[in-house]
Amino acid sequence: MFAGHIERGFFHSSFPGFKELASCPYLSKSWVNTGRGMMTKSRLFPGDLLISIPRPLLITVETVLSSEIGEQVKCKNVKFTRQQLLSLFLLQEKNKGNNSFWHPYIFVLPKTLETFGNFSPREMTLFPPRLQIAVKSRMADMKQAYMEVRNFWSGEEIEYSQFLWAWFCVNSRSVFYRSAGSEFVREDGNHLALAPYLDLLNHSVGAQVEAGYNQESGCYEIYTGGTYRKHSQVFISYGNHDNYHLLVEYGFTLPDNPNDVFQVEYSKNIMSVNSFENDVLNAALSLGVDNMEKKKEIIQQQSFHRQLVCSMEGLSWNLLLVTRILAMNWTELEQWKLVLTGFAMSDRNNTLSRQIARTFLTKYIKQNQDLITKLHSCQNVLYGTQRPRDVPATRSIDKVIPLSLSEAK
Repeated sequence: MFAGHIERGFFHSSFPGFKELASCPYLSKSWVNTGRGMMTKSRLFPGDLLISIPRPLLITVETVLSSEIGEQVKCKNVKFTRQQLLSLFLLQEKNKGNNSFWHPYIFVLPKTLETFGNFSPREMTLFPPRLQIAVKSRMADMKQAYMEVRNFWSGEEIEYSQFLWAWFCVNSRSVFYRSAGSEFVREDGNHLALAPYLDLLNHSVGAQVEAGYNQESGCYEIYTGGTYRKHSQVFISYGNHDNYHLLVEYGFTLPDNPNDVFQVEYSKNIMSVNSFENDVLNAALSLGVDNMEKKKEIIQQQSFHRQLVCSMEGLSWNLLLVTRILAMNWTELEQWKLVLTGFAMSDRNNTLSRQIARTFLTKYIKQNQDLITKLHSCQNVLYGTQRPRDVPATRSIDKVIPLSLSEAK
């Protein structure tokens, strides 16, 4: 277990803070539903300090730039993103084996990661189209990052699989840590650090925590907002993310995720009628709506086409507005702003807007049913030993299409 490796490794160091970490009141344990996680040895109450990682035990950009790999970066006068630097550092320290100060941490990192970077082309076809596009975009970014690192690396050539391992370790285990700028850091808005031991705490939607670096104590600290019984698993929260985000960023999904939403696609361009990116407009066109250019102009000028999502609670406010506007006749369109107040334009508008929503939602449900059928035939590639749940039947659409805008408020 990681705690044992820490005691044999980190705690023999002279760095300040190790004795405090050595007395951490948790044990690493394998749990049935979540895998490896942390068990508390005592009861915890709201406001209790869950964990405190001393600054010398954080792997930051400063840690990297003060290492051998950092000297090479400075000597060659190159710039990398923080994620590239942390990934390079992990690879460097991993190559050192037992000679690395960070070996106790690296030793317990997963040898392989179940992320989209390791999926085969066949497995990728099981993703919904929107997820396929997002993954392909991320893969292109990672390959570009790899090429930059490979051209810089002066040692034995880094294989792409090795880089992916380091990249995803950083991506799925880093915490927010605002470090000072550097002439060797290419700013991309990401402020990252690795916090050994902390990443043994699993994510839970219901976990309430306060986390961040404490300048006064010089530690990265997490406080709980909940209560835990003795010998129960302690959780933290990665944030209120839907399953698409959790899969792409962390490599897992949650059943019955209350934050899960389905992103409905809307494109400014309706020329490509076969593109799934035009689902909302295509649904309207298939039902014979007119005055599309004027409606598109209103939708885009008011930015109603942003954040079009559907959840089990219903359509988002913007998505309701878009379906209502698309369903308007010319007379209604001249006074479209009434819809912002929840005003029901007409029974005809209500009915047509529901038909538009039903059209594109039915397409999505059929699409997911087809994907799950393929998934079953591929031995549950994405779900391991768990059989994926059936997607909702078409009749459940009525639960997510309110009769009027006022119902969605």
